[in-house]
Amino acid sequence: MKKPQLYAATLTVALTLVLNHLVPEAGKEIAYGEHVSRKIPFRIGDWVSSRDLVVSEEAKRVLGTDDILHRVYRIPGEPGEVLLSLVFSAGHRHSMHPPEVCYQSQGYKLIGRSSVVLPYDRRATVLRLAGPDGETLVNYWFFSEGRETPSYMTHQVHLILNQILFSTQPSVLLRLSTKIVNQDAKAAQEKLSAFASEAIPVLRENLPRSVSGETRPVREGGGAG
Repeated sequence: MKKPQLYAATLTVALTLVLNHLVPEAGKEIAYGEHVSRKIPFRIGDWVSSRDLVVSEEAKRVLGTDDILHRVYRIPGEPGEVLLSLVFSAGHRHSMHPPEVCYQSQGYKLIGRSSVVLPYDRRATVLRLAGPDGETLVNYWFFSEGRETPSYMTHQVHLILNQILFSTQPSVLLRLSTKIVNQDAKAAQEKLSAFASEAIPVLRENLPRSVSGETRPVREGGGAG
């Protein structure tokens, strides 16, 4: 891991610990994963899934929560697949680290970090990772009280505002990932973008109802992190 990336990761974790002490835990924990899994269809456009994946105990430990939805989508007859992961948190201290820290704690090597504009003007953080089973490309962003942002630190600000204004902190980490074949990261991103073009409207329609109990307009919560 390069020194600037190590310094950035260390600073992020340090700031996270400070925020943990500044903002109290939400008093009520609600399991959103099962509720959302019933609302998000197993067919999204041409993309089809057969079932939700079982989340391992190790994944729950690393993510800091067991309120997780993992679902693999693929276009029948075409190679490759996209993993849709939704990590929910009603409490401030759940999932309090950015995905790159999580991946590296599981043995992945961070090759590159950038950003991308997905369909519907959705900006996401991009991770290129090397693992024991090859390279993976990840797009992720955060949703909280109708706000979306690719920035982890902006998301933390949203959580603080939610606690102050609403006495609640429902939030979601949205993550799309796919394997990089023949080191062709461009093709992998095209696959993620194609899935996002179908999935983002579905997610935006269902997540506000699921985590807030009502429909709220989606707002941009900052630029690329």
